[in-house]
Amino acid sequence: MTTDTFERPQATPTPPGFGRTRRVFRVLRQGRYGRRTVRIVSVPVDGTVLLARTYWRWIKADDYAGTDDLKFLESVRTRRRRTAWMVGGGYVLSSSLGAYMVGGSAAVLAAGAVVSVGTAAEAVKRVKARPRPFAFPGKGKGGTPGEDLVVRAAIAAKLGRAEGMRLASPVLAEDGGWSTVLQLAPGDRARACLGKEGAFASALGTGEPQVFFQPLDEHAGQLAVFVAKADPFLRVYPSPFIGRTEPWDFWQGIPAGVNGRGGVEWLRLVDASLIVAGEPRAGKSAAVNGILAAAALAPTVRMHLWDGKGAGDHRPWRRIAHTAEKRNAQGLLAHLKKMQAQMERVFDMLDEVGGPTRLTPDLCRQLGIDVELTVVDETRYYVSSPWGEEIVEAMVDIASRGPAAGVLLVLATQRTTKEGIPPKLKGVCSLRWAMRCADSTASNAVLGPGAVGAGYDASDIPRSHRGVGILDADGADPSRLRSYFLDDEGTDLVDVAAVAYELRRAAGTLPPAEQEVAADPAEEILAAMGEADRMHTGDLVEALGPGWSAARIAQVLKPYGIGPGQVVIDGINRNGYRRADLEALFAAV
Repeated sequence: MTTDTFERPQATPTPPGFGRTRRVFRVLRQGRYGRRTVRIVSVPVDGTVLLARTYWRWIKADDYAGTDDLKFLESVRTRRRRTAWMVGGGYVLSSSLGAYMVGGSAAVLAAGAVVSVGTAAEAVKRVKARPRPFAFPGKGKGGTPGEDLVVRAAIAAKLGRAEGMRLASPVLAEDGGWSTVLQLAPGDRARACLGKEGAFASALGTGEPQVFFQPLDEHAGQLAVFVAKADPFLRVYPSPFIGRTEPWDFWQGIPAGVNGRGGVEWLRLVDASLIVAGEPRAGKSAAVNGILAAAALAPTVRMHLWDGKGAGDHRPWRRIAHTAEKRNAQGLLAHLKKMQAQMERVFDMLDEVGGPTRLTPDLCRQLGIDVELTVVDETRYYVSSPWGEEIVEAMVDIASRGPAAGVLLVLATQRTTKEGIPPKLKGVCSLRWAMRCADSTASNAVLGPGAVGAGYDASDIPRSHRGVGILDADGADPSRLRSYFLDDEGTDLVDVAAVAYELRRAAGTLPPAEQEVAADPAEEILAAMGEADRMHTGDLVEALGPGWSAARIAQVLKPYGIGPGQVVIDGINRNGYRRADLEALFAAV
C-alpha cells in the first residue's frame, strides 16, 4: 500500500562532537569569515613570494628599465648582481655554520627569518591597500613622501616626459622641509620646469609658496626640489645689522634677505648698478634701507641720497650722508655731473698706477678713495622733470662705467614703465630686484623681457608676502627671497644709524658739517645730564634729543671704559649713568 507521505531517510548517526566541527568548517568555507581566514593564512606564503619577486626585480634593475642610458643601466645591474652574490653567499655560509655548531634548528631559524620578513612585507602591503588607510589614533601627518609619490606628482605637473623620469637622489628630510633631485627624461631641460611650481604643489597636495625649484649647473636634466613644511615667506627676518657695533666690509656684499630654504641671498653692489621696483607697499623701502644700512656701517663709503617722494624716508641717514636732498631735480643733475668727474679722476689714477683697471679694496687704501653710492628714490620724479633727459644721459654713463671706478647707482621706483625708468637706462643696470608687480608685463619690465616665460614672475607674489621679491644678481639665476626687516617706524633704523654715526666719527669720515658740530659727543652727554648726579638711560636719551639712542650712548662711552650700570633714582632701579664717571673722564684729559 502506497502513501503520499514523504519520509526523510534516516542518516547515519553522527559521532559525538563531529557535527560541531563540520559546522565550523562550513562557516569558514563560505561568507566573509572564510575569505578573511584564507587571506590571513596566505600572508606568509604571499609575502615570501612577494619578497622573492621584489628581490629578483631589484637584481634586474627593473626600476631603471625605462632609461635610455643603457650604459648606466648595465652598471646598476652589475653592481646589484655583485651585491646579491655577496648577500646570498653570506646567508648560506652563516646558515651552514649555524647548523654545524648548533644543529638543524639553525637552518630552520634562518628560513623562518626570511618568511618573517616576507610576512611583514605582505602585511604592510595589505594595510596600505585598505580603502581607509590604517593609522594609530592621534598620529599626525609628517615625515617625507615616498619617491613614487614625488615622481607621480612631477608627471602630473607635466615637468617632463613620464618615460625615464625618476629621482636621482633620495628624499631627504631637512630643517623646515624635505628635498630631492629629480632626474628628467633624456632631452628634457630642468629650466623648462621653472614656473610650474604651482602645478607640482597641487599634485603633491601642498601650498604653492612652499615649493622651490632650482636647476643644477652640473646637469641640465636634473632639478633640485625643496618643499617647505610651512610658507617660509610669512616669517619676518630681522636684519643682521640690528645690534651690530663693528664696521661692515661693503666690498664683501650685502645680505639682502632669506630665500625659501632659509639661506642668505647676497647682493654684491660694487660690480654693477641696481634697479629696485614694485608696487606701493610691496616692501621696496625695506630693500633700500637694507642697502643703506650696509653702506652706513662701512665708514669709508660716501652716501648721496635723493628722495623724489619727499616723505622723509631717508631721515635716519641724513646725518651721515654727504648729500641728502628732497625733490631737487636740478640739484641731482649737478650731483651726477660731479660723479662723472669723479669717475674720470679715478680712471686717470688707475691708469697711472698700472695693474687692475677696476677699483679694488687695496687700491682704495692706496689711493685714498672709496665707493661713492648714489641712491635715487622715486626715480620717475627726476627723469620726468625738465632736466630729465640730461639726468638720464648722466645716469646711463654712470651705470655703465661707474662701478669700475667705485661710483654706484641705486634706482628705486614704483613705476615700472618707461616713464619710471627709460629703457636705455634700464638696459645698463644689470642688477634687478623686483618686488610684487601688478602684472606679468610689469614684472618683465623690471627683470627683463622673457623673465616671466623663464619662470620668474613677480606678479605671482601674494599680497600677504610684503617684502618678498625676485632678485637677479651676481650672474646667478634669479631667486625669490624675503628682504631683511628694519623697522622704520620703531628704533631699528635709528639705532643702526646711531652706530654708523659713531663709527664714522671715529674714522673721521663724517660729512664736514657734522664734523664741526659733533667734535666730542661725550661732552654732549655730560651737558645733557645738567646738574643731576645720575640719570637713567631712557631719560638721558630724551635729554640728548633727536639722533640719540641707548646704543649710540654706549658706543660713544665704550672706548673710555664707561658703560651703563644699575642706577637708583627715587626708588626706581634701572640702567643708567653717573655724572662722576663722566667728570672723571674729562678730569683725566
